[in-house]
Amino acid sequence: MGNSLAKAVFSFKTKILNPKLNRLHQKTKNTLKEPNLEAYNFKKRQELFKHAVTHSEFYTKKYAKLSLSKNGLQSREEFLKIPPLTRAELVENFESIKVKDIASINSKKMSTSGSTGHPVSILRDLRHPETPIRWRILQWWGIQPWENQAFIYRYKRPFSERLRNSLLWWPTKRIFLAAANPSKEHLEKFVNDFNRIKPTLLQGYVDVVFEFALYLLDNNIKINPPKMVWVTSAPLFEEQRELMEKAFGAPVCDQYGNTEIMLIAAECPAQKGLHIMQDTVHIEFVDKENQPVPPNTTGRILLTDLTNYAFPLIRYDIGDEGRFIDEMCSCGKQLPLMENVRGRQAHNIQTPSGLRIRGEHLMAMFNGHMKNFKEIQLRQDADYSVSMEYVPRGHHNHSKEIQDMAELIIQRSRSEIKVYPKEVQKIQQVGRKTPLIVSYLK
Repeated sequence: MGNSLAKAVFSFKTKILNPKLNRLHQKTKNTLKEPNLEAYNFKKRQELFKHAVTHSEFYTKKYAKLSLSKNGLQSREEFLKIPPLTRAELVENFESIKVKDIASINSKKMSTSGSTGHPVSILRDLRHPETPIRWRILQWWGIQPWENQAFIYRYKRPFSERLRNSLLWWPTKRIFLAAANPSKEHLEKFVNDFNRIKPTLLQGYVDVVFEFALYLLDNNIKINPPKMVWVTSAPLFEEQRELMEKAFGAPVCDQYGNTEIMLIAAECPAQKGLHIMQDTVHIEFVDKENQPVPPNTTGRILLTDLTNYAFPLIRYDIGDEGRFIDEMCSCGKQLPLMENVRGRQAHNIQTPSGLRIRGEHLMAMFNGHMKNFKEIQLRQDADYSVSMEYVPRGHHNHSKEIQDMAELIIQRSRSEIKVYPKEVQKIQQVGRKTPLIVSYLK
């Protein structure tokens, strides 16, 4: 009865009170029926390019010397001639990138945490919310938007925001755990609320969801299994996934997104890679000359948001690395696949000779050890030495495991750097994230 009421109220709210969102939801579903998504994607790029050149002072100047800017994009080869948008340009040109005369009601300013350097700000186009894409991903996992959901955040949200959220989603129930040093009482209440409302979804940052999973495992606490656990905002170690799936009794869905473009790619239940939302974003994996690398080859990621007409992002060099998977998923979805993003280009350990150890390599090296720790972070100082800070799991002595991990880094660096393990109570955050690598090298 409760679920039927929630579904009826949700349908009323979307169809009657928010018809625009309902139209976008239907459009998102119909887009996947396009006979050629690649052609649809290119058409959207053509439209965005024309809009940016016409309405954004920054792009008018940036593309002024390109012959293609006079006639618009005529081919995919011409698109590859467009110079990428750098993070430095984004930081320095916020006012000129945003389109002329954008109404404040149609946009919202968002800023990154600065975990990869200087924070950047963008305008999010509220005329094209990410909600329909979120619903698409949830429905892959058999989760409906009107079903009860649970969230783990680092900090407690303001009362006004929590009240508004409750009224907005009534009678759907949503519960929240503020995971920044939660008390035993808060954890117990969240577990009790979880088992009471039986949410079909649990969502949160990788590190805080993982810490909650360890709390359940270490205290032998059972919860009503959700249909799926959705983790965001950091690379996911496979060992973390295994422990979370054991704790929650549910599959863990990894995704790729960021502040600049919220939902780029996500796993389906087949979990053979991340499906790229090709109808709303264009993603490229490129070499040093900004040209495509072959499938299954790692390249720098360039992103084009096909829905943001308030603040165009065209071939945006976000600083990540990844690769296409050269096969279609067994689930039958026509959306192309990419590998899970394991690390940022800006996040790596460097040696005095110039050797670079990428975050994705470190994650592979650490597999087999991460089950012993709640959190870990590598902080590289100006003298190239690395402080390996870790929060142990339980009261066991993990000195051998952490020393083995330190030795792996030393060997990989050809003994060029020193590594100092350091047990801490809490990993330091950068903004609201806890990156694997923090570098103080100039």
